[in-house]
Amino acid sequence: MSHKLPIGVSDFRKLRENNYYYIDKSLFIKEVINRSSEVLLLPRPRRFGKTLNLSMLRYFLEKREENLAPLFEGLAIEQDTEIMQHQGEYSVIFLTFKSCKGSSIEECLSQIRSLLIELYLEHQPQIYSQLNEYERKTYDKILTEEKQLIHWQNALKFLMRWFHQQTGKRVIVLLDEYDAPIHAGQEHGYYEEIVGFMKILLGNILKDNSDLEKGVVTGVLRIAKESIFSDLNNLDVLSLLRSEFDEYFGFTSAEIEKLSQDFALAELLETLKKWYNGYLFGNRVIYNPWSIISFLMSEDRFPRPYWINTASDSLLRDIITRTDPDFQEQIEILLSGSTITTELNENIVLRDLEYSESNIWSLLVFSGYLKPIKMIAQPILPFYELAIPNLEVYSFYQNTLKSWLHHRVGSKLLQKLLHALTKTDFKTFGQLLKEMVLTVLSFHDTAGNKPERVYHVFVLGLLTHLMDRYLIRSNRESGYGRYDVLMIPHNKEEPGFIFEFKKVNKPEEKNHKTAMKSALDQIKEKQYAVELRNQGVKNIWGIGVVVSGKQVWVESLKC
Repeated sequence: MSHKLPIGVSDFRKLRENNYYYIDKSLFIKEVINRSSEVLLLPRPRRFGKTLNLSMLRYFLEKREENLAPLFEGLAIEQDTEIMQHQGEYSVIFLTFKSCKGSSIEECLSQIRSLLIELYLEHQPQIYSQLNEYERKTYDKILTEEKQLIHWQNALKFLMRWFHQQTGKRVIVLLDEYDAPIHAGQEHGYYEEIVGFMKILLGNILKDNSDLEKGVVTGVLRIAKESIFSDLNNLDVLSLLRSEFDEYFGFTSAEIEKLSQDFALAELLETLKKWYNGYLFGNRVIYNPWSIISFLMSEDRFPRPYWINTASDSLLRDIITRTDPDFQEQIEILLSGSTITTELNENIVLRDLEYSESNIWSLLVFSGYLKPIKMIAQPILPFYELAIPNLEVYSFYQNTLKSWLHHRVGSKLLQKLLHALTKTDFKTFGQLLKEMVLTVLSFHDTAGNKPERVYHVFVLGLLTHLMDRYLIRSNRESGYGRYDVLMIPHNKEEPGFIFEFKKVNKPEEKNHKTAMKSALDQIKEKQYAVELRNQGVKNIWGIGVVVSGKQVWVESLKC
């Protein structure tokens, strides 16, 4: 078996003819053919094998003069004689929109037009000579008239009609990364224009089209209220929350075991699990294929965030640095290793992200940055328990927040604050925290009914920069109550910390001194130090943080 690894190779024919290492996903063909749905939408995270699978499907189904049967020799699909009867029997239209990400609507439409021109030129030798005079004029307009938008929107529909007329068989349509132009439109401000174009282009070929045999569409998301698919009652959406097709995108545990044997990875399996495992498609555990192959190709076999570093993710980075306290609290809970519970919306509305927290969590799940570990049945819509899938994705959150904090407060100030804390220099810690608060937090953040929550989340975010030395926990039970933040050192000789946040709450606590006494007394009376002692930590400190608007006071006690 070849050990030449196919990093970045998404053309099935190139992969097979050049003898690259291949994990057999050929039964994907059988699943598609046997599925009764006319149009399948298979949303999966980027670089999980969508383009390669559609390419394989194309080379299997497409009728060509050359014999492509050798590409499938030795694969599982070859054993299914009924499915093999479909090989080379169809006209196939295959398009991938992954490169259509222009910074303007003009650039994006130009990129789409280039794809259509390339498609027309590819098939011109087959069909042009059999067209009548009117059809040839239409064909020529597609190739030459750049400003006639209606010609481009109808280009795929016309091509399907001509294929059907000339062969007598309906057409297979394979569309890869259909939502790439829409994401670009959201990022660069031409969202409405590109949605309008894509709605007509895709609707023309996938809705009530007598020339269509079957359509398979991939992307990261199902775009909903933008109406791209609103008229398609023949669409079968099989997201990663469903169990169908769960083994065909990414690597399964069994496939990783085979890789382990072929590449002598037995001693590194635990590392691979921690870094690249943890995705759940349906109920199946999935490894990130891009990161696994990149890891195997590295000389030092050292785990790195390979997949995370293949995209800018600017939209996601903007989202997770939102300053809304409730949202940030959820992010910090995830970073502390805990889970959050929310509903998920399979019909993402990109333009409404800032207004719908459910859409944000859904975007993070379907993009591969969170995983649904448990479904909780509800009368109408289920809720899902979400977690960060692995260390690679964890590094994305941590580095994003770290960069944001460094930009807002400066890395030197942050390092000084964390150094003061770990050295139990609480006076300096308090002074630096006040300085950060004045720099980062707005009056509106701290002027609500629960300003202590804002500070809680802000400090928790700062403390996550110590996660190489501490296990950070938030809002957990210990002793006779629930502490706000607990820091358990990995080295039990280092100090452990308990944080309690209070606001000056008149008339019960008339000033910051009475509020501070209340915070420190609560740490003692509720015995929050029990968990640290049970972990073998002896040097334990309670820290009270009292807030009033943008004023903050810090005091400590030895537990």
